[in-house]
Amino acid sequence: MAGTFTKPKAYNRRIFINFGTETAASWAEVAAGITSRGASVSEQSEDYYDMAGRGVAETETTGVKIGRTFSGYRVIGDTAQDEVFWNRMTDLNKRQVEVIEFYDNITGTTNGRKGTAAISISDDGSGDATARENISFGYTFIGEPKAGKVTLTGGVPTFTDKV
Repeated sequence: MAGTFTKPKAYNRRIFINFGTETAASWAEVAAGITSRGASVSEQSEDYYDMAGRGVAETETTGVKIGRTFSGYRVIGDTAQDEVFWNRMTDLNKRQVEVIEFYDNITGTTNGRKGTAAISISDDGSGDATARENISFGYTFIGEPKAGKVTLTGGVPTFTDKV
């Protein structure tokens, strides 16, 4: 099979969270201090046994939950971290946000997703006395994110639905 392949590094997938509103967006990139990103894809399935299958299951995926986790060290003054740890930590009503994630090394085609997500926080600062503070947080998509094209202009992402 011949062709050109793109082999992104983890830093090529850029993630922005809108901490504003849908009409007055305030996008912040999740990057400063983040040393590792994880993915959580959890699927549910049902097994069906009918007579024609003679005891062999037919499996159907019936649901999926997609999330991202971030870990690293605390950077006070970073918009994304300050929003998560100072403005959203104790107010559960502020945990629903818009998220755009995309590959910055893919252009001219579908390169990302946009969706609504719920923020979760697992560590707002811990560690050894002489080390930087460890942090950990993430989000889980609520419903299905839309696929599309993302462009970045002046540090602000713009999403166009896949047609």
